[in-house]
Amino acid sequence: MKKTVLFIGLFLSFYSFSQEQFEWSEKSKFQIDSTDVWAVDILGNTYVTKKEVIQKFDSTGNFKFSQSQKSMGRLSSIQSINTMKFVIFSEEQQMMCFLDNTLTPYETCVGFEDEGINNATNIATSSQPNKFWVYDQLNSRLHLLALSQRNQSQEIENLKGLLNSLQVSFMMEFDNLLYILDSNQGVFVFDMYGSLINFIKRSKCIGIQVDNNSYYLIENDYLVIINRENGAEIKIKCPFEGVIDFKKNGGNYFFRTKKEIKKYHLLFNK
Repeated sequence: MKKTVLFIGLFLSFYSFSQEQFEWSEKSKFQIDSTDVWAVDILGNTYVTKKEVIQKFDSTGNFKFSQSQKSMGRLSSIQSINTMKFVIFSEEQQMMCFLDNTLTPYETCVGFEDEGINNATNIATSSQPNKFWVYDQLNSRLHLLALSQRNQSQEIENLKGLLNSLQVSFMMEFDNLLYILDSNQGVFVFDMYGSLINFIKRSKCIGIQVDNNSYYLIENDYLVIINRENGAEIKIKCPFEGVIDFKKNGGNYFFRTKKEIKKYHLLFNK
């Protein structure tokens, strides 16, 4: 298996291969309702909400435990900060709270109204300690909240004007760069100071993940892999149709439909 992963890494680096050289190997699957959310942590554990309950599955897909979060109502997002800490976000409650690795609440929740944010619709964890990106759709503002040192918080005003009618569907930070997905336009890339530094034009993209070498996009049930250095790209057919969301964790690829999440490895055929 290590040789297979090495081959895949080499081929993805140069993108000199055909669709037939790869196949998907299903490893596990999880049931999810269309309105629920999910996350994968750095250890490969999967978290799936069922209304007000969060379920945890280990890296092999085995159920570990669940925890109720009724005070937050229906969750809009759950994200891993590190192996010991998570943040959950409720657009309905305009609040984010923190959980430990047993999904037990701790620390004080953050109400966005207290931060001058009227309609938070998306959040993203930051690699900077105790900082979080928050998009305020009503006021078209992007905030970088610094919870421990409020004087370090930043904001970008009139984001829609800057980016030409932005519709944020997803945000993530990687390597001190913030990626904002607008499924009608593409991916906008900001540096840690909130300056726009790049734009990846993709008018049909519904998901993005990033690692040190590549961008991974989902378009029309294809996985599009773009080399970050030279822009070379390849397309690999997703293992099934109807993909609405996507995550990548090391060599694992997670594809979601309205009813389930499936975890795959991408294998190289000699």
